[in-house]
Amino acid sequence: MKLFVFLLLGILSNLTSAASHQPVSDSVTVTFEVAVPETTPEDATIFGAGSLNSWDPGNQGKGFGQKEYAQPLTYREGSWTTSITAPKNSEESYKYTRGSIYSAEERADYTYRPTRKVVFNQTKTVRDTVEAWHDIPPKSLTQNWPHLKLKEADITIMSDDHLMDGIGTVLYDKATGTQFYDFNKNATQVKEIPDNFYDATYYYQKVSATTDDLQLISAAKTAPEGPWNIFVDQNGDKKISKEEKVFTISNDEEKYEWSGKIPVKEIKNNNTIIDSVTFSLQYAPDLPRGYTSSPGTNAPDLTFELPLKNRRATYNDQIFYVSTLYFIPFSSHNQVLIDRNQNDTLEVGSGSNEVYSSDLSQMRRKQKFFSYPSFELGENSWQVANIEPHGEWIRLRPAPNKSAKKKIADGQPAPDWQATAVTGKILSSENLRGKYILLDFWGSWCGPCIQEIPLLKKTYQQFKDQNFEMIGFAYQSRESLDKALEKYQLPWPQITDEKGKCSSKFLVRGYPTHYLIGPDGKVLEKGSSLSGQELIPTIEQYLK
Repeated sequence: MKLFVFLLLGILSNLTSAASHQPVSDSVTVTFEVAVPETTPEDATIFGAGSLNSWDPGNQGKGFGQKEYAQPLTYREGSWTTSITAPKNSEESYKYTRGSIYSAEERADYTYRPTRKVVFNQTKTVRDTVEAWHDIPPKSLTQNWPHLKLKEADITIMSDDHLMDGIGTVLYDKATGTQFYDFNKNATQVKEIPDNFYDATYYYQKVSATTDDLQLISAAKTAPEGPWNIFVDQNGDKKISKEEKVFTISNDEEKYEWSGKIPVKEIKNNNTIIDSVTFSLQYAPDLPRGYTSSPGTNAPDLTFELPLKNRRATYNDQIFYVSTLYFIPFSSHNQVLIDRNQNDTLEVGSGSNEVYSSDLSQMRRKQKFFSYPSFELGENSWQVANIEPHGEWIRLRPAPNKSAKKKIADGQPAPDWQATAVTGKILSSENLRGKYILLDFWGSWCGPCIQEIPLLKKTYQQFKDQNFEMIGFAYQSRESLDKALEKYQLPWPQITDEKGKCSSKFLVRGYPTHYLIGPDGKVLEKGSSLSGQELIPTIEQYLK
C-alpha cells in the first residue's frame, strides 16, 4: 500500500515578497560588504539568506517549495557587496551562504553561528566577515571529515504502519501551481491538443530536480456534455493526443488511477540527460476542505505520486541511508535514516528515532536557521557537511556527542512537558498525571487536521467525563490560532506551539499527530490506531 502524504508546500515555506530591492516610500537602503575566508572556492557565489527572502539559501527556486528570492552578491574590490531596501526601522535577520542549506556560514571554531541582525533605520554600510563555511573543513581536519560514495538503495520505509514507497500531493493547474513553483512560459506551453477538446484544464507538476521540466496532464471532455477524460503527456513533447488518455471519470463512486513511465530531463555534470520515472495519477473527489486542483472551475481534482530517491552508504561498517523527494535535489532537502533495531525497515513516522531531517521547514519550526541534526553511527556523532545534489556522494563531519534520540514507543514514559494554554492556565504532564490524555498536534493550515475536527469533537464529548482530557498543540501563531478557535469552537485546552518546542519533544514528523497517554504517564497508543474511525474504539478499550 502506498502512503499518500499532503506536502503543505505553501504553508511550510511561509513565502514572503522579495520586493525589498525596489525602493518604496518611507524605506531605507543598507549596503552590505562581506569578507569571506581564504577557503572559499574561487568559483563561489555568495548569497544573503534571511527574513526578507524567506531564508532561501540561494538555490534558484529548486529547494523545498522555495521561490527564486535570494539575490547573489557582487564581487568588487576584494569583498562581496549588495544593497537592500526595506521599510524604515524594520529589523531583519540574515546569514550568508554559497547557495545551499549546507554551505552556510559558521563561527571560526566551526560551531553554529547565530543569525545576524540589522535595523533599517538609516542609509548605511554594514561590514560583515564570514569566518568559516559549514561544508569546508579546516585543512588540518580534512581526513576527519569522511567523503563517502552513495549507492542507489532498495529499502523499506514505514510511516505509522503505512508503507512509504512514494510521496505526492495535489496536482495543480498553472494559476495555483505558481504559488509553489516558478513555472516559466516554455515549461507550461501546450503545443497541440485534439480537435474535440471541451472545457480543457491543464495541470503541471515539477518532476526534475535540476531543470524547470514540468509534467503536463490535461482534463477535458470530448463532447460538450460528456464525462471528464484524463490525458497524460507520456513522451514529453508538450502535446496531448487521443492515444494518451489514461482514464475516463464516469462517476464519483469508482476508483480511477493510472501509473506509467514518463521522461524526465536532468542536468548532470553540465550535460542534459533524459531519464524516466514512474508517475502515478489518481482521481480525488474527496480532498480535505481547502484543497483543490483548479479553483474556480469544475475540473476534477487529481493527485499524483512519485517514488522516493534512496541512497546507501557505509562508514566503519556502519550502514546508513539518505532519502529525498524525487523532484528535489539531495542538497536542498533530505533525511538520514538509520535502522536502529536492525529489522530491515526504516521508520520515519512521529516518535521514530531512525530519521534525521535537514530542510528549511525543520529549521523554521525550530527558528534556528542552517543548523543540522546530529546522528550516531557506532560510538561517534556526525552531521552532514555536504551532499551532492544527485546523491552521488555525501560528506560527514564530527558533531558534539549528545544523548542519542530515544524512540517514543508504546509502554514507555512520554516526554515531560509544560506550557501555557491560550486561557492562561499552566498545563503540564505532571499536573495531568492520573488521567488519560489525548495529545493532538495540529494546525489550522492543515487540511487533514481540519477534516478531523468533527471526529475530535465527538471523541471529546463522549469521554470528557471519564477521567479523560484532550490537549491541542497548534503549530502556528497565537493570532492565527485565536481566529481558528473562534471559527471551529474547540472546547478542549489549546496551546500555541509556534516554535515547535512541544512537537520536537514528541518527535512529530507531520500533522495531525496523536498520542494517547495513560494515567501513569506512559504512551498507550500512537499512529494509525488513533486515526480516523479507529480513534474512538481505541480509546474505548481503555475507558470501559
